[in-house]
Amino acid sequence: MSKQAKVAILGATGFTGEKLVEILLSHPGTEVTYLSSRTEVPVPYSKLFPRFLNKTDLKCETLDIEKCCKAADIIFLSLPHTVSMDFVPKLLAEKKKVIDLSADYRFKDTALYQKYYKLAHKDSKNLPKAVYGLPELFKKDIAKSSLIANPGCYPTSIILALFPLVKEGLVEKKIIIDSKSAITGAGRKAVIEYHYSNISNNLWAYKPFVHQHIPEVSEVLKLSTGTVIAPQFTPHVIGVEAGIYSTIYVTFTKSVTEEKISGIYSKYYKDCPFVRALPGLPRLKDVVGTNFCDIGFALDEKKENAVIASSIDNLVKGAAGQAVQNMNIILGLDETEGLL
Repeated sequence: MSKQAKVAILGATGFTGEKLVEILLSHPGTEVTYLSSRTEVPVPYSKLFPRFLNKTDLKCETLDIEKCCKAADIIFLSLPHTVSMDFVPKLLAEKKKVIDLSADYRFKDTALYQKYYKLAHKDSKNLPKAVYGLPELFKKDIAKSSLIANPGCYPTSIILALFPLVKEGLVEKKIIIDSKSAITGAGRKAVIEYHYSNISNNLWAYKPFVHQHIPEVSEVLKLSTGTVIAPQFTPHVIGVEAGIYSTIYVTFTKSVTEEKISGIYSKYYKDCPFVRALPGLPRLKDVVGTNFCDIGFALDEKKENAVIASSIDNLVKGAAGQAVQNMNIILGLDETEGLL
């Protein structure tokens, strides 16, 4: 690429938007040219986030879709769920490349979207154009697409851990998943339970059986493997600044060996620079601040059951980093550009 791609970030003041700005300002192939948020008047981004002083002179302003389209060719939407679909049709009509970090284009089934996000989908016309933005599974489709549905953070950690085993037909359909996430995955909200005094040194479960990310996991695994699974999922909030750790309990359809499982992960992820298959179980601190997904496992004595563990940074591989990885693929760059 002979010149830098011009990029805009809509929703630049959330945790994910801030992380996108951080990554893209240092990316050799991009120029950040437009930032928007719900600010009442334009304000220098470095005034909102002093760590960007002398790094960008851009002002963050209320969204002007015409101005955005004139300023940038690639648009990152770091907006709340149910909001992106108000803007995507216009952006696509203007021939922009769109990477949406909300759930608005992750589901092919509009009934599922309405069930879990409590709103009828407004842009079913563009849903077939959307590619699920998990590069390890859909890189070829991402490269040809103008609309990327960036995955949820929990699904990224879960799908990458399960996909090779489900694809090989090795696991029973009933799977138990226990995931723990930093509170930053819920966004910047003025909610009492998000206050430091409540989060610090604390841990709690929420939304068992009904969390919106499980149908996302099931739909993507069905699409990519042809197999329908019925996972039981319990997410937890844990008092750490960043990260997700997913512990997945599976029963195999037949007895296996450690060598076989290790070989399967190597087979599927040998060309995936951000998936690290480990000889043991991962640790959260090893991925925080990176775009890596670390995956490890342990077998029981009979080699019939396993604990599969995966860890990611929820704001990087679980959101902003993965979005930039998708952008790299669209631009024909090395997918690690700006991320290593």
